[in-house]
Amino acid sequence: MEAAQRAELGAVTSESDALRTLRSDPVCAETPLDRQRGLLTLNHLFFVRNNFPYPSSWPGLSIDGAVDRPAALDLADLSRFSAKRLIVTLECAGNGRSLLDPPVGGEQWGLGAVSTAEWSGAPLREILGEAGISSRAIEVGFAGADGFARSLPIQTALHPDTLLVTAMNGRPLPLEHGGPLRVLVAGWYGMASVKWLVRLEALTEPFTGHFQTERYVIDGGPVREMEVRALITEPPAGAQVTGKSLRVAGYAWTGRGHVVRVELSDDVGASWMEAEMVEAAPPYGWTRWERTWRPRRSGPANLLVRATDSTGRVQPQRQRWNLLGYCNNVSAAHPLTVLGKNKEA
Repeated sequence: MEAAQRAELGAVTSESDALRTLRSDPVCAETPLDRQRGLLTLNHLFFVRNNFPYPSSWPGLSIDGAVDRPAALDLADLSRFSAKRLIVTLECAGNGRSLLDPPVGGEQWGLGAVSTAEWSGAPLREILGEAGISSRAIEVGFAGADGFARSLPIQTALHPDTLLVTAMNGRPLPLEHGGPLRVLVAGWYGMASVKWLVRLEALTEPFTGHFQTERYVIDGGPVREMEVRALITEPPAGAQVTGKSLRVAGYAWTGRGHVVRVELSDDVGASWMEAEMVEAAPPYGWTRWERTWRPRRSGPANLLVRATDSTGRVQPQRQRWNLLGYCNNVSAAHPLTVLGKNKEA
């Protein structure tokens, strides 16, 4: 990505004129999907999810637990390690929670708790390697300055694309997105990418913290990889449209493999029309897709979109209801009103 593009993407703009705020203390706010252009999300349009208020300071990073050489690192120390850039889509595990029926508690996200950025930071495996992580370690625990804590299996922690990031779209990582230091776990829901990172702990026993055993859990285990999903961003939901044909477009992503197909339906899923995938950011970024749609008639219309990934997973038409409202990747109705005198095809 060129420097000029990074400057535009990282430009600082007031959140008040950009995000759809669900809660202000702590801040939880959605990306306005109708303003998403291209593959990368502008920093000030990137969704924000917090469980606690922003921390007032960052004391540095400590590394301890089952390591040979415990350490305390600041940003200058971290800059000694090689920097890696990755385009990664992050999605909140509760994205789409407000669509569940019957309703559940928690932040009532629409579909805007998902965004994509180019992140830059040091591979975690290099930092743990310098600390001399023990062969007895089975997980790595992460604690943020705000009090949030999670862990990763050792295989995921040591994956070459698991990063400790300090930059977002070519700018220093903003406070609201975990700056100055956060974890980035590509392919996993956002709760794994712990923000304001202050501690790494090599664990020889499974982590049992609140946000891994009581929250961010589904089907008896912790939430992990993102489900396959597509959504429509153009035209925006609720729009009035005209013409015998129009362009429908949006984004699709998955936490395993890659998206191989996107399909559109205007008859409640009775039939599907394949869309064209026009731009992608593999292996961890979403895919832009487009389809020309010819309305059957004037009046109300509901579009559905679904994605299929390379592991064979297909976005479902039936909600994945659960008490905490996680991983609901159902194909959601996208209502439009068709103006004019379109007749039945």
